[in-house]
Amino acid sequence: MGRIETRFSELNNRGEKAFMPFVTACDPTPEASIAVASALEKAGADVIELGLAYSDPIADGPVIQDSYSRVLANGFTVADALEVVREIRKLSQVPLAAMVSYSIVWKKGPAQFAADAARAGIDALIIPDLPPEDASDAIAAAEGNGIGVVFLVTPNTSDKRLGAIVAASRPFIYYVSVVGTTGAREALPPELSAGVARVKAMTDKPVVVGFGVSTPEQARAVSRLADGVIVGSAIVSVVGRCSHGAPDDMAKAAADFALPLARAVKAR
Repeated sequence: MGRIETRFSELNNRGEKAFMPFVTACDPTPEASIAVASALEKAGADVIELGLAYSDPIADGPVIQDSYSRVLANGFTVADALEVVREIRKLSQVPLAAMVSYSIVWKKGPAQFAADAARAGIDALIIPDLPPEDASDAIAAAEGNGIGVVFLVTPNTSDKRLGAIVAASRPFIYYVSVVGTTGAREALPPELSAGVARVKAMTDKPVVVGFGVSTPEQARAVSRLADGVIVGSAIVSVVGRCSHGAPDDMAKAAADFALPLARAVKAR
């Protein structure tokens, strides 16, 4: 098993759920995102999702879009993001999943991108703009390098399409809690419980929920339904507010925000 599969197995044996914070690689600098990732692990992160900046993200709301703009304005590239991964790997074996547009994968070539990602230390690729029907090359390249490709399920996904996504997605299924883009929400949708249950009825793979979770109360509620909870925009917003400060200040702010979320996710 890879690092992500091993972590979920360990958590399952303890009766715990996964806390999965999202950070943008190189936001606002490589040194800052390395410090933030390290602090998030110490605060209780089980898997860290790293966003690779792209000029036209289709699934992200204004907070994450702004973080991508900061990265691109500072001249940082995908190569710099993978260097961040290599530096994190010198410090930690925390599981890492990269959120990446397929245009980035396609430009490099699926085989080369997967090889580069695996060598850097990425454990899975989350490719939100790649449908599973068109993903055979990407899946083959990723699996050939020992990493998985994660696909997204939405509340509107049909049963037929859900079956294809569940079969293709590894090492977990990403359930999008709301229709729309990323971003904090005041309340979780009432249909979330039924939506997650529908996916879990079709697979033994972990099902994690993202989009809209921003408070410990929301995180605790989602952890009762799913195997993992992703918190993205809320953490990226904290980093953004500190983006003119020192890396250690950003790391502390992110960890202080994340700690009660992690505790809520793991509460029994």
